Amino acid sequence: MNVAIIAANGRLGKELVKAALANGHTVRAGIRGPSDLKDEPNLTIIACDATNYYEVKNLIKDSDVVFSCIGHVKQSPKDVQTVATQTIVRAMKELGLKRFITLTGTGVREPGDHITLTDRFLNLGVEVMDHPRITDGRNHVSVLYKSDLDWTVIRVLKLQFENNRPFHLLEHGPTLPYVSRKEAARAMLEVAENNSFIRELPIIGR
Repeated sequence: MNVAIIAANGRLGKELVKAALANGHTVRAGIRGPSDLKDEPNLTIIACDATNYYEVKNLIKDSDVVFSCIGHVKQSPKDVQTVATQTIVRAMKELGLKRFITLTGTGVREPGDHITLTDRFLNLGVEVMDHPRITDGRNHVSVLYKSDLDWTVIRVLKLQFENNRPFHLLEHGPTLPYVSRKEAARAMLEVAENNSFIRELPIIGR
């Protein structure tokens, strides 16, 4: 597949780039600012601000799948995920592209979710300390529901660096308490390769 990865120089994005190349895909990696991605066969590195329509459109053209690895970092706008998703949806519609995969937290709830005590406790802390982050996650999903894209939003409770364990994508959880970025990247790639969970929000569980 030809894949485009937005925020490819972030911690999740770099893992997704590695996984996609290892599985034989051609990758257009959109980066903002400095990057330590190395030149490799089948990898094209392109400057891309995810909120800039023209830069997004240039990055994703001719792609079979568009991935977004945008997350909240220090000093990022409170609505960065929502604004970027609006921009991506607009560009994909203009180019006639359909498949879009992104990731957000389990604070984005769906009817029927199996919510563990750990999940409830940790998300309560985020609601109190960083409510705009959860609001942004929910709002970017609302943007996708209103679109005609074949989207998938993978949900995780908390990302970390370590571990690369077996996992299952479950429609309503329950979630694993911690998920490595390698696992999250594998999950994103898995739904792309299998064309699964269309217009759904699976949770990484076990």
